[in-house]
Amino acid sequence: MMEEKESLRVALYVRVSTEEQAKEGYSIDGQVKVLTEYCKLWGHTVVQVYKDEGISAKNTARPSLQKMLSDCKLGSFNAVLVWKFNRISRNQADFHNMIGYFKSNRIKFMSFSENVDDSTAAGKLLMSILGGFAEFEREQIVENVKMGMGERAEKGMFNGGRVLGYKSIDKQLVIEPLEATLVRRIFELYVSGRGYKAIANQLNHEGYKTKTGNTFSTVAVKGIVTNPIYAGYITFNKQENWNEQRRKGKNENHILVRGIHEPILEMETWEKAQEIFQRKSHKPNKTFTGHFLLAGLLKCPTCGSSMVGHKVKKSKHNTEYNVYYQCGAFNNKGSAVCSSNMVRADYAESAVLERIQSVVLVEANLQAIVDKLNEKIANLKAPLLSQQAYTETQLDQATKNLNKLVTLFMRPDFESETVSENIMTLEREIKELKERKKEIDRELNTTSIEEVSFDQV
Repeated sequence: MMEEKESLRVALYVRVSTEEQAKEGYSIDGQVKVLTEYCKLWGHTVVQVYKDEGISAKNTARPSLQKMLSDCKLGSFNAVLVWKFNRISRNQADFHNMIGYFKSNRIKFMSFSENVDDSTAAGKLLMSILGGFAEFEREQIVENVKMGMGERAEKGMFNGGRVLGYKSIDKQLVIEPLEATLVRRIFELYVSGRGYKAIANQLNHEGYKTKTGNTFSTVAVKGIVTNPIYAGYITFNKQENWNEQRRKGKNENHILVRGIHEPILEMETWEKAQEIFQRKSHKPNKTFTGHFLLAGLLKCPTCGSSMVGHKVKKSKHNTEYNVYYQCGAFNNKGSAVCSSNMVRADYAESAVLERIQSVVLVEANLQAIVDKLNEKIANLKAPLLSQQAYTETQLDQATKNLNKLVTLFMRPDFESETVSENIMTLEREIKELKERKKEIDRELNTTSIEEVSFDQV
């Protein structure tokens, strides 16, 4: 363990993913207990505990972690203690960025399991290696899980999830009769020519709910009529790197095989539904080029949902439109959920713009708005700027050290093997620091905006 002499004010950070909890037996309470006893043993004071439960360490988008990073500037603690390094992050770049951020705020980072002193060169090297192992471990876990799921899918086995019409018993799909009847009805309505909204509206009026207990939406209906599981097929890996790439991550070579489960639909019904889907899925020629300035900003006065843009042709053979805002819930789920509450777009937009003008033309109001906006921007950028400054300092120091070693290399009395190894180590460190700085710069450019001045506004 760490042989720490001084008494520290410690913040504990504990994390467990759902998979770790199930397979490894890691628990939040267990981590807190061990870390608290460790602090008592060494005379440290635990001032705060930050918990992220059921969340992986693939990135830093974790509520309690972000709260802890924000609290670093308050001075309430001067050390962060974790059970293992990989509790903080399994991504090496994120790990180094956070270590740098702790240092820039004069906060000591400690691990109960890994006895590393980050104040020494050897400790920094070991911490870097351990951070790399954490990232490697995460990538191995992802690969192993994906491989296992792929093998199951190729055998026609279900990989989990909640599907209307089925229940999962011992990881096997079993038909739920009442839900299966509803699925067949949805396909019958679709094959008969009804659209997603019309189907959702009818189902909601009749009191039906989705598998998760929500009202039906156009997206829910589309998801059902395009799901091959109802025809007896299993699909897997249709999207690759979905978290990072979203719809750009579509995989054309995904697995689609006959499943071992019983289908709900006759093949004829499924094929007819897919023919209709393909026929309707082509993009129509765009004839409306207007913009809905307040879409998503206006709220429905009845249910509070965001209002969305809606257009209606002035006449059958006319290319001009009347444009409105209407309730988004009504637009997606029909009149069983809410009313249209339609309002003319020109009326709503002019009213809002006039109100904005009446507010911002008062200099004191405008100054208050600008100050509040800039305060939010500064708070958003502060952690990244601290990490950026620390990384630049480290890069500058590493470059100076490299230059000194290169000069030493030119001397006739140098020890070639030792100096050469040190030069190679520094070159690797400089490369890593440059990559880290590039990533921070990119994040600053993409996740924040420049502060604005009163004169600009």
